[in-house]
Amino acid sequence: MTASQRGFQKRLSSVIIYAASPMFERPRGTNDWGPEDMAKRRFVESRFVQLAESFGFREVSTPAFESLELFTAKSGPAIVRELYAFKDQGGRDLALRPEFTASILRFYVSDLRSRPKPLKLYSTGNVFRYEEPQKGRYREFSQVNAEIIGGAALPSDAEVIALAIGTMRAIGLKQVKARIGNIGILRRFLPFASADQAVVLHSLDKRNFPMLDAELDRLGRPDLSKALRQLVELSGDVSVLDQAAKILGSEASAGFEYLRKIADLLDAYGVSRRDYAFDMGVVRGLDYYTGMVFEIDSPNLGAEKQVGGGGAYNLAEVFGGERIAQTGFALGLDRLVMAAEAEQATEPPRPLDAYVVPIGEGVQEKGIEVLTSLRAAGLGADIDLVGRGPSKNLDYANAIGARYAVLLGEKELNASKATVRDMASGVQREVALADLADAILRSPVSRAPEPAKPRRRAAGTRAGRSRRH
Repeated sequence: MTASQRGFQKRLSSVIIYAASPMFERPRGTNDWGPEDMAKRRFVESRFVQLAESFGFREVSTPAFESLELFTAKSGPAIVRELYAFKDQGGRDLALRPEFTASILRFYVSDLRSRPKPLKLYSTGNVFRYEEPQKGRYREFSQVNAEIIGGAALPSDAEVIALAIGTMRAIGLKQVKARIGNIGILRRFLPFASADQAVVLHSLDKRNFPMLDAELDRLGRPDLSKALRQLVELSGDVSVLDQAAKILGSEASAGFEYLRKIADLLDAYGVSRRDYAFDMGVVRGLDYYTGMVFEIDSPNLGAEKQVGGGGAYNLAEVFGGERIAQTGFALGLDRLVMAAEAEQATEPPRPLDAYVVPIGEGVQEKGIEVLTSLRAAGLGADIDLVGRGPSKNLDYANAIGARYAVLLGEKELNASKATVRDMASGVQREVALADLADAILRSPVSRAPEPAKPRRRAAGTRAGRSRRH
């Protein structure tokens, strides 16, 4: 490169920097994820995908936006204020998906009903809620999701709990706690119409006891308040089921026996009883939950400990299908990554294996040939695209964490060799070009620590408590 070319490149660089000054900020409640962030997110997501597929789940994909009516049919008209709802240019009412379950059940009813049962499906991706942004709780966020449609209730419930807990263990988390309840027990205990039950269950879910008492008074059953308050405070090992049965009486015995059988099945899965508790306060006060319900925490996150939850539900009928057993869960990817970071469970990104440094005029084409051969061998390899000198190229290779720099000058090429520099030790050696890929492949991989970077929140967030999406 001539002096005039370098001068022009410097002037051009200053123009590019000026043009790239921040004119726009990302929307409130969203995030930009850099390469280090994405490596952690892909690591966490991959652990779920690998485990789900080992459990026999198959991936499906649904649209990022759906008919608004799909979500109001599932959750009621009040959900609209929590959605990114809009009219398209054809006047149709649409909404960005706030979760996956409604879309998957719509997909099942319209296209998948004839497939062999059970259907075991998983999805990953972004979802959207128009809510107040908080730490670990964004307006655009990511979930991993699993559903079983058409399986027998008991083994299907145990399977999804085992997958949810297993996902967190596969990530490497040591602090895991699922809290398992059974909303079906409460539905059978409450002698009210569905709409009235929903208000009572909502008050229990939120621990709003003044609201509970007011509703029970309105319904003429204030006598139920004491039992319900005692029930939702019960949490512990399988012995709490006996205490709960004494509170609700013999009519609830079948529901508690169901939970005992789930514990037996989880034993068979190898799930430690330390990884879950039976919590009668897990209510999930939504109309479509019908039986087992659970929430799952990573206690190291403190106030933001809840990373997801799920349970048995009934949505196929709501969407025009036949009655069929359904159970599933969703885990928030953002919370899982936070938990993995808190426990230092994430793996650092794969380092670049080789950075090719052409030295001198006329070497670039041969450098690209060497680069291509390294990539064809399965190595991660890059090449100087700027035209730096050898010293600055080595600085760059070090800055990006490359394991080796491959120096190619006329002397090396005339001898059909390359000078290979170990960027960790600084040791250099000559290697025949024919043996270059094998030499790098055989060398042990040493991962450099990630560069430190400031912690930052998503745009427009504030600290706050968690909730399952």
